[in-house]
Amino acid sequence: MLHGIARGFSSFLLISLVTTGCAPSEVVTGTTGTAGTKGAAGTTGAAGTVGAAGTTGAAGTSGAAGTTGAAGTIGAAGTTGTAGTTGAAGTTGAAGTTGAAGTGGTVVIGPNPGPPSCTPTAVVMPTILDFAAGASSFGLFNGTDFSGGTYTYPVPSTGTCDPAAYFCADYSANTWHMTGLVHDYSGFGLYFSCKTSAGSYTGIQFDISGTFTGNGMGTGTVPATQVTFNVGTPADDVAAQYTTAPTTPTWGACIPATANQYDGSCAAPNQIIPLTATPTPVMLPWSGFTTGKPAGAPDPANLIYFSWALPWSGAGAAQYVADITVDNIRFF
Repeated sequence: MLHGIARGFSSFLLISLVTTGCAPSEVVTGTTGTAGTKGAAGTTGAAGTVGAAGTTGAAGTSGAAGTTGAAGTIGAAGTTGTAGTTGAAGTTGAAGTTGAAGTGGTVVIGPNPGPPSCTPTAVVMPTILDFAAGASSFGLFNGTDFSGGTYTYPVPSTGTCDPAAYFCADYSANTWHMTGLVHDYSGFGLYFSCKTSAGSYTGIQFDISGTFTGNGMGTGTVPATQVTFNVGTPADDVAAQYTTAPTTPTWGACIPATANQYDGSCAAPNQIIPLTATPTPVMLPWSGFTTGKPAGAPDPANLIYFSWALPWSGAGAAQYVADITVDNIRFF
């Protein structure tokens, strides 16, 4: 439409010039000047779409106004918004999830190998271990009798256990006495030779004492003098194929949410036990355990171990020497 107006205006101007008797050369010169002025008006159009009209030279200068359009290029700066797409690069963070898998170091090989080839037993006597005569195990280990024994970790695979590097046990005083440097995940436990039922009892009890002494190594402070007591049951124990020994039969039935045995989705019911320097009786009813995953409370008719874990926050944490004594382990 603007082009039509420009042509009409040019015709009117030519008629006027002829009427006034101007020479043709003057018409060309004058027209250029006036048209340039109107070209600026064309700038109003946006558009310098008619900018084409303004092709008449100076109007093209109005095209510079179109450079303002370049300001629209700032809109391209909005393209920087696509830089937000770099946020997608954050998705690469998901790749970090793979790293989590590495954390577990878990190997999954084939199906669950099933439970151990043993006959589940029932407890008929409340006493488990009183460590008389330096005994560290109980029962007949005949496949039908309630039996088991003690363990500590870490310990050397062979040779003498050195407390300067490991958590070691001694039974010579007719107690379960343990001492050693805690500089890694450490603890002790009571294993059963087969799944055991203690459903006729209310809970588990034992005498315990302990001290922690820092050695000045590592960062942070020595943790509070306490242990975490765990009750192992099949519902909360990791299924064999998700452990570091995937072909070894176990009673574990919990499938980790991420197929990583350390992801926290399988956890034994536990309680924190404060320690004192003198032996203290501790009685723990089954009803007091509520923190298991996925089963909150233990099933006393399906027991597979008891364990005590020492506090440790990971590599580089403050090291300490733990000295712990346990005695008179029994059901009540």
